[in-house]
Amino acid sequence: MKRSGLTITCMLLLLLLVSGRVSAETHQELVENYIDLSGMGEMLRSLPTEMDALASQRSLTSRHPDVESRVYRMVRESFDVRKAKQSLSAYLLHHTDTSYVEDILRWLNTPLARKITREELSASASGQQANMLHYLADLQATPPPQRRIALVQEVERVTHLSELTTRIVMEVTRGMMESINLALPEGDREPLDDNLEEMETMGPVIREGFRQQMILTSFYAYRNISDKELADYIGFYDSDLGRREIRITGDALGHVLREWFAEFGRRLAAAAKDESGKTGQTPQDPTPKESTPF
Repeated sequence: MKRSGLTITCMLLLLLLVSGRVSAETHQELVENYIDLSGMGEMLRSLPTEMDALASQRSLTSRHPDVESRVYRMVRESFDVRKAKQSLSAYLLHHTDTSYVEDILRWLNTPLARKITREELSASASGQQANMLHYLADLQATPPPQRRIALVQEVERVTHLSELTTRIVMEVTRGMMESINLALPEGDREPLDDNLEEMETMGPVIREGFRQQMILTSFYAYRNISDKELADYIGFYDSDLGRREIRITGDALGHVLREWFAEFGRRLAAAAKDESGKTGQTPQDPTPKESTPF
C-alpha cells in the first residue's frame, strides 16, 4: 500500500510538472519572453526619449516651430508602450512559430548571450556617456590589436545594428513629417514626395554614420568580453537562425512604428473633420501613407 501510494503521489507530481511546463510554453508566453530578453521591449520604452532628441534637432531648422512642437508633443503623448508591445506581440505571433521562438530563447538564455546583454545595458545606462568618451580617448591613444578591431567591426556587420537603427530613425522621421504636414493649415501644406525621396537617398549616408557610431560604442560595451566570446557571438548571428532573428526583429519594429503613426494620422483626420464641421470647409484626407521598409 505504501508503494502504491508513493507511486500515485509521484504520478500526480509529474502531471503537475508537465502541466505547468506546457502552460508556460505556449506560443504567446514564449513571444512575451522573447520580447523582453531580446531587448525589443527596451527599444520600445526608449522611443519617447528618441522623439525628444529628434524634436530638439528639428526645432533649430523648422519653418513652423510652433506647429512642429505641438505635433511632437501630441505624438509623444499618443505613444502607449503597452499597446506597442501588444502590436509587437501580435506581429511576432503571426510571423513566427513555437519552434523558432524556443530556439531563440535557448540562445538568449545562454551564459554568453546573457553576459553580452548585461554589458550592453550597463554601457547604455544613464551616466555612462562620460566614461565611454574617456575610454574611447584612451583607445585612440593606445589602439587595440588588429584582431580586436576586426572582431568589433564584424559584430556590427552580422547584427546589422546600423541598418536597424537607420530604419527606426527613418520610420520615425517619415511619420513625423507626414503628421506635421497634416497639422498645418491646408494652404500651408507641402507635397512630401520630394522630401521623402530625398530622405530615402540619404539612407546610405545616415547608415554609415550610425555604423561608425555603433562600432565606437561597441568597443566600450564589449570591453569585458573576450575575443573568443565575441567570435562565438558573431558565429551565432552569422548562422541561419541568427540572420532570421535579425530580419524578424527589424520587420517587427518597423510594423509597430507604422501602426503608431497610422493611428495618429487617423486621430488627426478625425480632429480635422471636427474642425471642418465648425468652419464649413472640406478637409483633405490626411491619413499618412504606409511606408515600405528599405
